[in-house]
Amino acid sequence: MEGLRGDQQWWHSPPLPRNDDPVNGDRFIPTRSLMNMDLARSSLIPRSGNAPPETFPSPAKQAYRRFVEQNLTLDSEGKTFKMLVFKGSPRKSGGRLLLVDEMLHEDLGKSKNRPPRIRTVPTSADKVLDAPNLADDYYLNLMDWGQKNILAIALGQSLYLWNAANGGIQELLNVGSDELQPTSVRWSADGEKLAVGFMNATIEIWDAASARQVRKLEGHTGRVSSLSWNHNLLSSGSRDTSIINHDARASSSSASRFQAHTSDVCGLRWSGSGNLLASGGNDNLVCVWEASNRRPSRPLHRLEGHSAAVRALAWCPFQSNVLASGGGTEDRCIKLWNTQTGNCTGSADGGSQVCALEWNRHRKEILSAHGFVHNQLCLWSYPSMSKIGELKGHAGRVLHLAQSPDGSTVASAGADETLRFWNVFGPPPARTGERLRSSLLSMNGAHIR
Repeated sequence: MEGLRGDQQWWHSPPLPRNDDPVNGDRFIPTRSLMNMDLARSSLIPRSGNAPPETFPSPAKQAYRRFVEQNLTLDSEGKTFKMLVFKGSPRKSGGRLLLVDEMLHEDLGKSKNRPPRIRTVPTSADKVLDAPNLADDYYLNLMDWGQKNILAIALGQSLYLWNAANGGIQELLNVGSDELQPTSVRWSADGEKLAVGFMNATIEIWDAASARQVRKLEGHTGRVSSLSWNHNLLSSGSRDTSIINHDARASSSSASRFQAHTSDVCGLRWSGSGNLLASGGNDNLVCVWEASNRRPSRPLHRLEGHSAAVRALAWCPFQSNVLASGGGTEDRCIKLWNTQTGNCTGSADGGSQVCALEWNRHRKEILSAHGFVHNQLCLWSYPSMSKIGELKGHAGRVLHLAQSPDGSTVASAGADETLRFWNVFGPPPARTGERLRSSLLSMNGAHIR
């Protein structure tokens, strides 16, 4: 140890007295331009042997040092470049934010001060297809858009599948008689099975990929006006005033039955969670049923706010306990219900018969389809239910609405025998942070190391 200490005495210096003053501390950052770097270097490097120090460097070394000094210590105007200058104590707050975080905070601050964007609605449909023989019947549900991007629509005695990806059209079935024609259609959640209700009170389940009927269900005594899937459970509403819940896997067609309506059950929708079933009828009544209900004539709620038939039903995608319903010609109202309490939380006068409702999955909006007398679509803001705009183009009442799997496009089918596609909802809006990160990662020349 003594020898080691003796060998290293050239760099040892006594400790400086500690100064706890936060302003006049002992931390000193020198200015490089005021330092004699050669002297400092020669003082730090121990000299071995009797080699004389380089007192007079060669002209080449002198020129090199001048070149380095000009490029490293002087700015473009020839002034001393001060890279690190002592300016007192550092901030006492937490560590400095990263550059990306600073940019995110700055962008968020700008977005708060930015005036709100004006919501625009399309003035015309993006695509129009002919829909000949579409039944002009308020109580039927003849169109649905599946998860596989295939739209099913019943036209008279036939049921067609339209592939939205390639525009292909396939006739799935033709019954050959008006007494047997389809009266309701509904895709399963995965878009692989299609349930079809008929005028003769039967239901068929079809495999869309193979175009093959896989099940036939019975139990009703009147036409099947409405259908709704809940996993493997298929619920059907009929003119016979009953709701039958069918287990699509079981050998027996009927699993349970609900009975509370006194007229045609023309609206039927399971909630996104699968816990509640909403039904609307020609008796102006909306019923909410629990999936675990063991009392077939006792719904969870009987909602009696409408004064006309209720066919339009839609569950809110971002508030699971909110149900929207629309009334017929004598009612014309869109009502919002809290299904936990059974109370009406909002209402808007649509001005005409409400035939169908679709929620926007990307924004807090709801789209309504109307019949007599205006035959238009209306976009509403939620929860204020103030009208954002109207979409016009149909010459007859707009009977059906269906939304594309990505939630951007809405198809409407009207009594004018046209099928129209509206880019009214659009793609989901990118969040501020996601937009900034995307722009940072897409910069030319940017690399992650």
